[in-house]
Amino acid sequence: MQSIYQSARVQRWVRRRLPSLPQVVLNQKRIFIFLSGEGALYSALLLLIFIAGINYANNLVLGFCFFLGSVLVVTIHHTYAHLSGLQLEIVDALDSEAGAAAQYRIKIAPTGSRPHRQIRLEWDGQIQQIDTLASAQVLTFGLSTPQRGRFVPPRLTVSTIYPLGILRAWSYVYFDAPVWVAPQPIACELLEQGSSMSADDEQSLERIRGQDEFEELKSFVPGESMARISWAHLARGQGLLSKHFSDPRGQQQILDYQRMPPASHELRLSYLAYWVKQFAAQQVAFGLRLPQAELPVSIGESHARAALRLLAEQP
Repeated sequence: MQSIYQSARVQRWVRRRLPSLPQVVLNQKRIFIFLSGEGALYSALLLLIFIAGINYANNLVLGFCFFLGSVLVVTIHHTYAHLSGLQLEIVDALDSEAGAAAQYRIKIAPTGSRPHRQIRLEWDGQIQQIDTLASAQVLTFGLSTPQRGRFVPPRLTVSTIYPLGILRAWSYVYFDAPVWVAPQPIACELLEQGSSMSADDEQSLERIRGQDEFEELKSFVPGESMARISWAHLARGQGLLSKHFSDPRGQQQILDYQRMPPASHELRLSYLAYWVKQFAAQQVAFGLRLPQAELPVSIGESHARAALRLLAEQP
């Protein structure tokens, strides 16, 4: 229990030291450095050589020990230098749905002229390695989003063991780039929903070429069906005109939270998410009515994204 308590204290200290930001430049305050696994063996070897040199009063052995020690000290500077000055920032972050992954794109770039080598980035269990970073690069990570609601990305770990592998320099990056996670779509039978349309709503629906409703008259184009010719206009001497018809792309639907099949709050939101996606795929105009919010009737991908965002923001 004591070790868990100590770990929690360390995490709180790290969060105070490294606040969440949309853009970060790694500097002395943000970089940690310590021995790697190989470095621990290297240090143990130094200790053994030193003890042997003291025990046998052998200056050659002691000199060799001091040489290896100086290599360790110089490596501290080089390992730190290959992480210092890196700039990381969020390019964009896309909303997700529960059980899927939120796509984050980050840009990593040097702020100086020297290249950075063997840069390792680990984020949510995903690892990407950059052997030599001489110019800006954009990397994509898919972060798992298990629950609906506001998603705050976990910490990103940036590290290097260049040049000898006996020291590891690393930094934790907390990005201030939350996204919204919509409910996981779950299929259900759609109970009778509201579908009344006002004249304005009918006019706002997107229409496609069809046969049901007269839309407009256009000049006759050779090759069109003779059945389209408006003979009445031709008889009045108004020339050859062809009739064009259209169909509404889909009936208006009102997705009402209260009319979803009886279920828990989260399950009803999942049902709504399913029908939002169905209507978006079928190009059906729909509105969304929730206990604390309402989305007017519209159509299109942007409208579907707005509906899913509204579902994600529900308490």
